[in-house]
Amino acid sequence: MHLTTPFLSSRSPSALAPLSLAVRSLMIALLTALLVGCDLGLPSSEGEAELSRDQFVETYVELRVAAAGWEGAQLPEEERDRILAEQQISADQLREFVHVHGRNVPFMNGIWNEVSERVSARLDPPDLDEEDGDPLTPGQVEG
Repeated sequence: MHLTTPFLSSRSPSALAPLSLAVRSLMIALLTALLVGCDLGLPSSEGEAELSRDQFVETYVELRVAAAGWEGAQLPEEERDRILAEQQISADQLREFVHVHGRNVPFMNGIWNEVSERVSARLDPPDLDEEDGDPLTPGQVEG
């Protein structure tokens, strides 16, 4: 005896196409919901820090720029405390920020990249032509 599935045998392949499209759409919607709902294994921040991202970055840039002027880039405690007082931020607030956000790798990576770029820009400003303020191109001689 030959058995066939009436559902599949009674429909043409073109009649299955809308069903397949609906099933695919449903699967995509479910997968999207799952991806949005799960954490993808990346740690996130653990609450809110007292400092904002901008305050942390600005203060850290000031500390790194100041440290560059000292032997071994070691900033003396007194100088560190002076800069923190100017920024109206405590060392404990900086530590708290790192404690809260330190496990959030993408967030902290963005912060350290910004700090590095801003420190480099402050310590190594581009050479400017005095007359028109344009950066000198390689091989260009001032004159």
